Amino acid sequence: MDFALDRQQQYSNKSIASIGVTVLLHLLIGYALVTGLARDVINVISKPIETRIIEEIKLPPPPQVKTPPPPKFVKPPPAYVPPPEVQVNVQPQPNVIAAVSSAPPEPYVPATPTPAVAKVGLACPDSTRIRQSLEYPRQALQNNISGNVLVQFVVGTNGQSHDFSLVRSAHPILNKAALDAAQRFNCVGQGREVVVQVPFEFKVE
Repeated sequence: MDFALDRQQQYSNKSIASIGVTVLLHLLIGYALVTGLARDVINVISKPIETRIIEEIKLPPPPQVKTPPPPKFVKPPPAYVPPPEVQVNVQPQPNVIAAVSSAPPEPYVPATPTPAVAKVGLACPDSTRIRQSLEYPRQALQNNISGNVLVQFVVGTNGQSHDFSLVRSAHPILNKAALDAAQRFNCVGQGREVVVQVPFEFKVE
């Protein structure tokens, strides 16, 4: 009986000790929590309050897009309208070949041969003598008239001269003197008609 009481008393002492330890631990934990939180609250309050003004971020303006000019109105070309067809009444032409063939052929006319040009000394041997003996026209000499004349004529097959003309002329007085001198030439036939040109020089010295 005494043994049971002693054992029960031991259990009671252990329970009281355990409860005391537990209470003590709770007190320590509570103290630590209270002192730590108070310190943190004091630290938070003691810090300066920073005030910041947050400006609105201005976005850059959108790029200006150039609007292309409206397309120019091009007037369409007028529609092609073909001209009305005009019918032309073509009259039948007469047979030209038959009309030409019925005409008589033209007679053949031989071409006149052109006289050959001959030297005056061969066709007219006395031409040099007559030109050297030619007297200067008195009226031209008095009026101091000078110039060059070129006389042309044709010598026939019989030696007769004809068709006198002036290729180059000067004063009428000098032209007449040159023609008169050329008509006095005694020419010789060359077997065919030949053209002769004779120069005359009139110079007042």
